Amino acid sequence: MVTRRRTLALVAALTLLGGCAAEPPAVKNNTTVPTAAAEIGGKVTMWYDLDSNDEKSVKEFEKWYIEPYKKMYPKVTVDAIASTGGTLAQKVKTALAAGRGPDFIETPGSSTAIPYAEAGYLTDLGPLAEKEGWKKRILPWAYDMGVIDGKFLAVPLYYETLVVFYNKTLFTQNGWTPPTDRASLEKLAGEMQAKGIVPFVNANATYQGATDWLVSSFMNGVAGPAKINQALTGKLPFTDQSFVDSIQLMADYFGKGYFAGGAKQYFSLQDPQKYAMFAKGKAGMYISGSWEFGALDKYFKEAGSEWAEAPLPPLAPGVPSDVYPLSVGGTMSINAASKNLPAAAAYLSWMLSDVTTMWEATSLGLRVPLPITFTQADVPPGVDQRIVDHYQRINSASQKGAVGYTTWTSFGGKAEQYILENIDKVVNGDQSAAAFCAGLDKAFKSDVTAGLIPPVYSTSATG
Repeated sequence: MVTRRRTLALVAALTLLGGCAAEPPAVKNNTTVPTAAAEIGGKVTMWYDLDSNDEKSVKEFEKWYIEPYKKMYPKVTVDAIASTGGTLAQKVKTALAAGRGPDFIETPGSSTAIPYAEAGYLTDLGPLAEKEGWKKRILPWAYDMGVIDGKFLAVPLYYETLVVFYNKTLFTQNGWTPPTDRASLEKLAGEMQAKGIVPFVNANATYQGATDWLVSSFMNGVAGPAKINQALTGKLPFTDQSFVDSIQLMADYFGKGYFAGGAKQYFSLQDPQKYAMFAKGKAGMYISGSWEFGALDKYFKEAGSEWAEAPLPPLAPGVPSDVYPLSVGGTMSINAASKNLPAAAAYLSWMLSDVTTMWEATSLGLRVPLPITFTQADVPPGVDQRIVDHYQRINSASQKGAVGYTTWTSFGGKAEQYILENIDKVVNGDQSAAAFCAGLDKAFKSDVTAGLIPPVYSTSATG
């Protein structure tokens, strides 16, 4: 449930509300939770997505996402229905069009919540957020991502960042340190190649969208967060030379064989092979995100080696270091047609307050944390300290504004779809960096016209 597997089907959810015939329900505002849990009862309906709805998977979901809530609110009955095969969005669309649907509406990210909001299907959570003090609880940038047309409508679920994972055992053996700029990265990559080691084990045979992670990484590293912010707010086109340079440097690194050994290997290397190479020291680094902890642990333990991580290095003059591109891994809203708003609101309140359950599930690799504040004392024993440190660094960067942007969270749906469909053409040499950026700019402007750009949070990472 925590693996980053975004597909075109999820991006296409931006248009899933088109053609809904039913009038959207009137949004109610009684979304404050009664003081006493005993006052809350009735039934709430939850539709959720699983890779497999076998008995073990369903029980795991109930253990971490339903039972702790019911323990706090024992009078509430939760009607939880699992869905598989990528059909959930269509089921929700059909139900909403008929004025029904589950009490909770989940989306893959902030941009896909916008059409639901525009159609009037999301309850205004502002009163609940004010009562519960969520602006202090939820990280500032993540809270902003849930504000649509001035209303807080979508609670951010899970948060992610992009980093450089590296084989710490291999680095120690060779006296290497993680790269801190373009010069040190290229020097290190050359030393690795001289030893027959692939610099970066990135590949997309298992998941085509993995190239998108590199797009975000190079845009933050070359153009920098400040220019991405300017582009997202309409002050700079994506045809600006800084973005062309970002994509061109990525293409150049493919040409040098930095990624998987070259484009051919990049397109053919499957995940199990990729992780095994990395853990065994046949590859040195891996640009990816917070969702990788479970897979890395498995393969590195089997290989008897150790992994570590470092921030993405700046790759151009003026781009600051120690910056974390941020991503919301999904959102949860309350259906405006809900017949039990107090119980639904209580679920959101539980979710954002039960830090112990959140970290216990994280320790088992069954989820990633919510974008909320926490201290070391909130984390129960047994959680890998590397994971705790990872999120503490993100939180610290969030409070300081040392943040960047990811395409799948901050760009519009058509822009994101364009990236997914075209970036591999750049990798294999069929499209130039300038042509790619021109197409991206056109797709982004289409999103702007349609009003589908997610809220743009600010950054202090200006170099």
